[in-house]
Amino acid sequence: MLVIQGQPQSLLYPDLRVGIIVTCAVAILIGLGTLTPLNQRVDLPGSDKWHHFIAFAAFTYSLTLASRRHWILIIAVGLSFGGLIETIQSYINRSSDFYDFTADAFGVWIGFSLGVVVRNLKLKTSVWDGS
Repeated sequence: MLVIQGQPQSLLYPDLRVGIIVTCAVAILIGLGTLTPLNQRVDLPGSDKWHHFIAFAAFTYSLTLASRRHWILIIAVGLSFGGLIETIQSYINRSSDFYDFTADAFGVWIGFSLGVVVRNLKLKTSVWDGS
């Protein structure tokens, strides 16, 4: 649980400020993980596509949950970020792959969808609790 300006905030139900901070932190991690030039291949557990999917789902989830007014922008930025990364990778000794972008796009969609579902569940719970 985070405490911002005396108000407890949960990463599960972030306000806009926390959503932006979490999204920026995830974007930095994605950038470091995908745009750092490598001299040799790094073997991580799991599929490369799975990593792209999870990263971009995390990228869109918290901001989608925090802000309803910016949903189209969130999707557009997520897809653009994924496309930009794949474009840049071919110039920095990394492999650029259309299927990586496809995994990014599915991650954006699933992160967005989960954010919408959790937001709606939170709103319904708030109505029933009277909060």
